[in-house]
Amino acid sequence: MQEAYVNINSIPTHIFTWGRWIEETITEKEIVICITGNPGLPGFYTEFAGTLQKELGDLPVWVIGHAGHDDPPEASIREVPQLSGNEELFNLDGQIRHKIAFIEKYVPSDVKIHLIGHSIGAWMILQLLENERIRNRIQKCYMLFPTVERMMESPNGWVFTKVAMPLYSVFGYIFFSFFNFLPVWLRLMLIQIYFLIFSIPRQFLGTALKYSKPSVAEKVVFLADDEMARVRGIQREIVEQNLDILKFYYGTTDGWVPVSYYEQLKKDYPKVDAQLDTKKIAHAFVLRHSKPMAVIVRDMIQQHRRG
Repeated sequence: MQEAYVNINSIPTHIFTWGRWIEETITEKEIVICITGNPGLPGFYTEFAGTLQKELGDLPVWVIGHAGHDDPPEASIREVPQLSGNEELFNLDGQIRHKIAFIEKYVPSDVKIHLIGHSIGAWMILQLLENERIRNRIQKCYMLFPTVERMMESPNGWVFTKVAMPLYSVFGYIFFSFFNFLPVWLRLMLIQIYFLIFSIPRQFLGTALKYSKPSVAEKVVFLADDEMARVRGIQREIVEQNLDILKFYYGTTDGWVPVSYYEQLKKDYPKVDAQLDTKKIAHAFVLRHSKPMAVIVRDMIQQHRRG
């Protein structure tokens, strides 16, 4: 595994790779790129992507998070712009431009991409397919627990808009500022207690600590709020035009993407390649189900390799 912060659209962006670093010459005909969900900290995806690359063996696997969701170390000379006055960098449109810039800079035009999108990352993939230069590079898209429609109408969407957002707007900045005022050892202890309660592996402690920074949390919430406003009905024209390269994977316990969304998709598009999970894997699979999900995605990719 290799990792570094690289400037993409003038924003320091945390990139993780397995098999080949982004600045190395790519000799393979194909590559796997994973676009994260929200929060878009790629550190949550290390076990999933590492296992996937090990399972595939011969394909590089890269993970890119979202602009502004993972600040570089304090000692770094690189600095992420503040949210205020730079909203266009961190909303959905800004995140899409961010991914286009990354692909065009680091992936040669003759290399085919197996593009994984988790949660809102799947919606971003649909927008990327509207860009002909990107569309021509895609081998297959794997839409995992895809929040591509009716986010506000989902059970979790209702909780976010009616409960979480009002609370955050009043207490959020105060809470995160106070939390970050605490000594590091105390912050880690509190996060570890939370992890114990919800059975989250300790390996994500460092990433969770980054997530708790006020400058990161506000961008995560800002993007989520934009998602509620923008992700409404499914984008039928994009889906219809790209059915041959889309693979959907839905959960059965998903508060963001109910099973009824899967059933409606199958009804509207009888030929769609859509699969319903049978292992009770959670929407946030990277926290507890990275390895089984990596095996599932490995099988998907193997079916769609270039001949």
